[in-house]
Amino acid sequence: MRPPRSRRPLLPLALLALLPAAALALPPVPDTARGRGADDGERARVEARLYVDADAVAPGARVRAGVLLELDRGWHVYWRNSGDSGLPTRLDWDVPGAEIGALAWPAPSVFREAGGMITTYGYAREVLLATEIEVPAPAHGVLELEVAADFLVCKVQCIPGRIDLARSVPVAAETRPSPPAVHALFERWAARVPLDPQQAGVRVEALWSQSAIRPGDSFEAAIAATSCDSAEHCTPVSLAAAADEAFVPDPPATIELETLGARRHPTAPGALLALRGRASPDAVAGDERLRGVLALRVDGEKRHVEVDLPLPRAASGAPVAQLGSPWLDAEPLPANAGLPLLSALGLALLGGLILNLMPCVLPVLAIKVFGIAETSQRGRAALRASGRAYTLGILTTMLALAGLVVGLRAAGTSVGWGFQFQEPLFVVAIASVLTLFALNLFGVFEIELGTGRLAQLSREASGARRSFFEGLLAVVVATPCSAPFMGTAVGFAFASSAAVIVAVFAAIGLGLALPYLLVSHVPAWSRWLPRGGAWMLYLRRVLGFALLATVVWLLSVIAGLVSPDAVVTLLAFLIALSFGAWLLGALQQAQHGVAARVTALGVLAAALLGAASLPLDPEPASAAKLAPASGAWRAYSPEALRDTLASGRPAFVDYTADWCLTCKVNERLVLTDRRVRQAVERLDVVLFKADWTRRDETIRLELARHGKAGVPMYLVYAPSAPERPALLPEILTVDVVVDALNRAAPAQRAQLTEEEPT
Repeated sequence: MRPPRSRRPLLPLALLALLPAAALALPPVPDTARGRGADDGERARVEARLYVDADAVAPGARVRAGVLLELDRGWHVYWRNSGDSGLPTRLDWDVPGAEIGALAWPAPSVFREAGGMITTYGYAREVLLATEIEVPAPAHGVLELEVAADFLVCKVQCIPGRIDLARSVPVAAETRPSPPAVHALFERWAARVPLDPQQAGVRVEALWSQSAIRPGDSFEAAIAATSCDSAEHCTPVSLAAAADEAFVPDPPATIELETLGARRHPTAPGALLALRGRASPDAVAGDERLRGVLALRVDGEKRHVEVDLPLPRAASGAPVAQLGSPWLDAEPLPANAGLPLLSALGLALLGGLILNLMPCVLPVLAIKVFGIAETSQRGRAALRASGRAYTLGILTTMLALAGLVVGLRAAGTSVGWGFQFQEPLFVVAIASVLTLFALNLFGVFEIELGTGRLAQLSREASGARRSFFEGLLAVVVATPCSAPFMGTAVGFAFASSAAVIVAVFAAIGLGLALPYLLVSHVPAWSRWLPRGGAWMLYLRRVLGFALLATVVWLLSVIAGLVSPDAVVTLLAFLIALSFGAWLLGALQQAQHGVAARVTALGVLAAALLGAASLPLDPEPASAAKLAPASGAWRAYSPEALRDTLASGRPAFVDYTADWCLTCKVNERLVLTDRRVRQAVERLDVVLFKADWTRRDETIRLELARHGKAGVPMYLVYAPSAPERPALLPEILTVDVVVDALNRAAPAQRAQLTEEEPT
């Protein structure tokens, strides 16, 4: 379809406007290089031109030649695999004495026809089908090129067409380049030709649901794409189109394939495409390949990748093994990423709400309850300002944490939820902050920001600045905990783009701040708050002891990260820090303002230098730590787990860390329960502890494989299905654990358990 002609009064202006475009327009070619086909008597459906990427060619040189097919709007021709209908476009070259290379097929588009019942692959509007031709030597005068283009062009109806094209190219001592517009045409379509995976910088693998495919077999498969130099240095890879259009298959005629959907790669920031297939009943066993084109986005850049993978085949009736895998078992994510993102944000918000009830957050939550009662005495405006400041402190810290995660991932380092507690210096810093905050609640010293004293039982003590800091503290102490629903949301975020990580972290922060934000903004709720009085002085000190209890927990974390001797060193450091805080408080009470400020700066500098100089180098990792009151736990390793399952015994794997309070609560209240111990003994269950207190890439990959970004995670393995472990919730109950163990045990052991009295 050609553009309408301009009106005569506007012709001069139109010519001036088209001058730059004319410089890039394709130059005319000889009349013999143009042709029309599939003309139904009304108008041409296809126009073809033969182009050569050189104005003159040298003997022995290789030159690109191609046929440009231009189609009317709404019509299309077909790729090398036309799909459910149609016929592949074919070019038959005739160049005497020349060597003709393979046709370079650009990545096709996907067309849905007959109401979506028929899927075809091809090109609309235009396509350049090019090949390389080696000029024969010696050649005389000119290189004669002839090509016949056979195609089927379709809209609602299909019309076959054939166009014969010819062109002569001078042969000279040296190859002369073609005009820039012609060269740009070849380059533009060459960029759409799929690359070999190695050229594209990706690794493409296939996973099958059975060891070989026999005639008539139905099977499932997965195509995984990653870009990793090592386990810790990966480039983000994602699909560049919807799942049902990201992979254009070119399978053998004996295999039918259907795309089920897309999901995140379980162990790396990559993409995974789930397929379902069926082999023809009359297929013959032999070496076959799974081929096609995969549209990927590698580190933000779109690339088409040629898929060429072995397709295992077997004769009819041959024994095959079923290969279970969590990649194939789990339901694929929908192609539209909006729904999973909305679900993840909802889970993140709900998880943030529940996080307020986790043991690690309770000390800060108690302080906020005290702050609500205190601030409510100053009026509704002050209460609302405090709520907004607390929310802002939480969101700011969560976004900073998300930025850190994104930055580390961009640098090639993969991390998980609570990863900062694997760094001893961070634990020391948090222990120091909590100690100082507890001393402030005891009244040992006051925190001065500007002209106000924010820790006094006065208007400034409940100021917005303090609420902001309390929000920051809430996030810091919350990260070792994992609430129900939050693990799924964080796992989704860590395997997604940077924008998704930021959105999910912000949703968790909003959920964490929401109760206090609502209380501070809903007058009806604030009426239930107690009135201020002397009791608040005592509650303030009680809350200080709650923070010190958190410090005791951090000391146990240091013992696991470094060594038990490091606890003594840290205690000495905290005592010295406390002495500095007491000295600051004494100067404040004596009204020595300048001296107090100088002392505060000195204490801060000494704290920073002292923390940096502490001997915190971790000792070599020892055997896995045993759960309290149980000596049955073994150190986790993939090899030990495989050996256990191969011997016919079920296994329970506890992914835990010393800094994970949710893990410790589950261990104390559930895993050491009498009924759990009896079930473990009767069913002959092997207990494994995967300790993630220190950074361990093997454990991180296992967490990611099951959609988790942090601990706790609990897996129960059955010997009969070693690739399909049962994933238990983050908050355990005795009944949940016992039921999972009974289901995993072999039938005879489960029957024995039911018959024996409890």
